[in-house]
Amino acid sequence: MKLAIVVQRYGLQINGGAELHARQLAEKLKQKHDVSVITTKAESYIVWDNNIDVNDENINGIKVHRFASGEKNQKATNKLWRHLRNYSKIPIFLRRISLNKLADSNIFLLTSIFNKWQRLQGPYCPDMIRYIKEHKDDYDVFIFFTYLYYPTNSGLPIVGEKSMIIPTAHDEKPFYFPNFKKIFQRVKFIMYNSLSEKLLVEKTYPDAKKVKNDIAGVGIDFPEFKIGKKPIEQDYFIYIGRIDTAKNVHQLVKWFDEYSRDKDVRLVLVGKNDGTDITGNDKMIFTGFVSDEEKNNWLYHSKAMIIPSKFESLSMVTLEAMQMKKIVIANKECDVLAEHIKVSKGGFAYENYEHFTQILDNILNMSDEERLKIGENGQKYVQENYQWDKILQKFDKAFQYIKENQ
Repeated sequence: MKLAIVVQRYGLQINGGAELHARQLAEKLKQKHDVSVITTKAESYIVWDNNIDVNDENINGIKVHRFASGEKNQKATNKLWRHLRNYSKIPIFLRRISLNKLADSNIFLLTSIFNKWQRLQGPYCPDMIRYIKEHKDDYDVFIFFTYLYYPTNSGLPIVGEKSMIIPTAHDEKPFYFPNFKKIFQRVKFIMYNSLSEKLLVEKTYPDAKKVKNDIAGVGIDFPEFKIGKKPIEQDYFIYIGRIDTAKNVHQLVKWFDEYSRDKDVRLVLVGKNDGTDITGNDKMIFTGFVSDEEKNNWLYHSKAMIIPSKFESLSMVTLEAMQMKKIVIANKECDVLAEHIKVSKGGFAYENYEHFTQILDNILNMSDEERLKIGENGQKYVQENYQWDKILQKFDKAFQYIKENQ
């Protein structure tokens, strides 16, 4: 089949969760299907910078069509966000307690503000939407990544009868804005990343229960890399991902700053800083964006990985760490992470600062054999639940359903 993946950013240098998921899925699907990607020219989701100065390119055998985004006005975006948040307080509350009909009663009052916020939040790329409309008949299925952004909200309704969404939804305030309801009314198939995500979407938007769906997630392969020497002498924990307040990294840095003052232990943070002012003490190492080889070597030699995020729909980096038999220390406030930890027995979920420090102390005091046993639990969980052959079968079945029911 001819497939189009629509995602806000795409490229080898982009390591965001949804964006990396999109690239991995595209490269797996190309083995059987004709796959194209429709995306922006942006590297940064903070400013949508149009740093990638090509319209079309080929990345690892995938045809990539790129479109420019409008310049982001952060001040205006924040102002509209506050208006939208304030006007949405009542429907957000009503949705949280499942009174969805009452929540929808003022949706038309919010539509104008919502549409302006979508454009200003970015990526605002009307040429992309025009392309989707003009090339609707060129593809059998359009796969949209993430519920949040303009490309999904403006593009999916155009191709609703041949659309799939991977919503990457989590329990954050924007998810409850009433205008997102249209996505889950018009999409043909929903492919969830986890059971927690499915339950959240269907509770918040009951129309989603009427839509054909499945839970797939992503396949996690054991990384092929040459093990190098330990990068630093000291014991260390590791964080991998965006250096961003949205990932709760500021709390991790603050807590580790307090924890490490009288200890000879380090925190290594691997990932790109998209303009935040997060900094740490001399017990913390910020590597910036590194190659997969270097990232995997840092992970291999760490005592455990820490995932402080409160909002995840899957957390690929958690599964990658488990695949490498690494203990995962996760924020219990995130249902998805808590579920991974509970089911796998491959790590620990912390509830507060005191609990966080107890977990770190316990891991540092474990023997190598004790850490390995917990790590093996995680690897078993990944191998039983996140293998590409089973996941691709689910996608093929979904594609067939969409094609037969247009």
